[in-house]
Amino acid sequence: MKTRRILTGIMAALLLALGAAALTADTAQAQAPTSTPTPRPALSVPPIPMTLSGQAASAPDGFSLVARIGSYESQAAVIENGRYLIKIAPPNSAFINEEVSLFLEGVEANERIRHQPGTAHFQFNLTFPQIPEATLTPTPVPVLPAIYAGNIVVAGFAVTPDMTLVARLGATYQTAPAAILADGSGNFIGLVIAPTDESVIGLPVEFFLNGVPSTPPAHGVFEPGSTHNLSLVFQNVPPTTTPTPIPTATPAPPTSTPLPPTATPIPTDTPVPPTSTPVPPTATPVPPTATPVPPTATPVPPTATPVPPTAVPPTQTPVVASTPETEDEGGGACSASRALTPGESAGNLLMLIAPLVMLGGAKYAHSRRRSRR
Repeated sequence: MKTRRILTGIMAALLLALGAAALTADTAQAQAPTSTPTPRPALSVPPIPMTLSGQAASAPDGFSLVARIGSYESQAAVIENGRYLIKIAPPNSAFINEEVSLFLEGVEANERIRHQPGTAHFQFNLTFPQIPEATLTPTPVPVLPAIYAGNIVVAGFAVTPDMTLVARLGATYQTAPAAILADGSGNFIGLVIAPTDESVIGLPVEFFLNGVPSTPPAHGVFEPGSTHNLSLVFQNVPPTTTPTPIPTATPAPPTSTPLPPTATPIPTDTPVPPTSTPVPPTATPVPPTATPVPPTATPVPPTATPVPPTAVPPTQTPVVASTPETEDEGGGACSASRALTPGESAGNLLMLIAPLVMLGGAKYAHSRRRSRR
């Protein structure tokens, strides 16, 4: 009985141990990664450049130096006074800690360095197993011009301005045509030799007129910056126009022909009769005719106020202006009247009214006397 209990406990312990082991394995399997981790890509932002500077042993000035990291190559730096200054700026962080090689005109330097962004090395001197040969392009040296002028003589013919005079150096260089004066003297000016190649210095200068060489063809050699005055002789020159033989100068006495006057003086002071302009007569104003007005007698009523007697002037008979009339014995009558002025009309009116006023005054005085009695 005891033995059975012991075996049962052992079996239960084994089952518990197996279950715990299985549970632990499942948990570990669930936590284990199912795939290989992907490496992190390089940053796309370019790092800070790295600066290198120092001496380049025996490197001639003007040579170019570049830095390379794998597929990356920096901008070229020029050697000046035996020193260099170069910046290394790869596009991304994948080049960090990579080895940097430097090349002088294709020849690699003996020294190398690891790329560390943002660092600067100002005493990183370089040496090279060999120095490349310089392949410098020669710069052409400017050549000063030479100027020619002088006289042209053509056998048997006169020199005309339409002829062409040029100079040549060797078989490659020819000048522009010179200017031949049109005065018949045969003089020329402005023949300029200005080559760009200094290799023609010292070559013979040959002159040609309408394609024919002078006699002799060469006159000295080309000297830059020189000025010459020559006399050139040409034979068998084909003219550009009809040949004109050189005329013989024959003096002729001058003839003077009197010229009759062609202009007849025309007098300019010609009297001009004055022109009269008729002036229309002006109208004389006629004074207006005054018509006499007959007097009207206005009775003056008596007033109750006593008035002292006044002296009565003698009665005057009014004079009425009349129009004189003239009668003809033969039965015809002709009358004429004169217009009165405003002053005369007023005087006549006062003379007509005055008697009436005086008569009224006299009646008033008489009535007063009678009333007192």
